[in-house]
Amino acid sequence: MSSFPIIATILSMVLGLSVTRLLLGLVTVFRIRRASPIDWVPLVWALVLFETQLEFWWAINQLPSIKPTFNFQEFIFLVLLTLMLFLSAALLLPSRSEDEQEGLRIYFEQDGRYSLLSYSAFLVLGFAVNVFFMKSPVASEWAYIDIILFILPVAAFFARSRTLYAAISLGYLPLTIFDTFLSLSN
Repeated sequence: MSSFPIIATILSMVLGLSVTRLLLGLVTVFRIRRASPIDWVPLVWALVLFETQLEFWWAINQLPSIKPTFNFQEFIFLVLLTLMLFLSAALLLPSRSEDEQEGLRIYFEQDGRYSLLSYSAFLVLGFAVNVFFMKSPVASEWAYIDIILFILPVAAFFARSRTLYAAISLGYLPLTIFDTFLSLSN
């Protein structure tokens, strides 16, 4: 008996909550746009995160063709991986208008930027899944890009300069799109 239906159900539930949380954050930003200034940087990260959520959901459906069976430890690892996406979505954008009294930029600098750490954790765990579960070669184009992809959000998190973290954010979007096309072509 395949364990995939159970795995897919649990991962899809957590991932669905993650997508819902991100979309509700975008609705909150829209609703308070007249009272609080909107900032483009967290919206870029929201777009990156949404694209990652969709790509991960697509990858989940490819699992049985790559690895037909999973043990409990592998299942827990995949749940942890998915929880990192949920945590990223929960932290990135405000969930209540009270959270954003001073504007989206201040919210992101004080609280939202922590989502970048959990997003990087997701990417590191995903790298481990690719190498250890999927037996993908470490010395490959995707691996080099992935290393850049999980270092840049950490750099943006630690950057105190608006100019620096905004530049990282702006440069990250096309890199993520390229990585998605690279991943889906394999």
